[in-house]
Amino acid sequence: MTSFYSSKYERSYVDCTVEFFLDLSSKELYEGFIENHSEAGFCLITSEPLKKGQEITLKTDIYLPSHSAYVCWVEQRDDGSYKTGMKFT
Repeated sequence: MTSFYSSKYERSYVDCTVEFFLDLSSKELYEGFIENHSEAGFCLITSEPLKKGQEITLKTDIYLPSHSAYVCWVEQRDDGSYKTGMKFT
């Protein structure tokens, strides 16, 4: 797994369910879980895989440096969910 996290960014661990759009024109919402975040990005857990390079827009009230991000890496977990490294745009 390639991680986009750098040692210069401190991670904050959270337990936060979020909704996100894959395509703003369709207005279809998906749900995921943010496991941790930093100034650079976050780790998103989803039930469906996202594609490397895909951009999403988050719908959440929590403070994040940006509400749009793109997929850096995806790995399937033992429970069938997907752990996804996201970088803020």
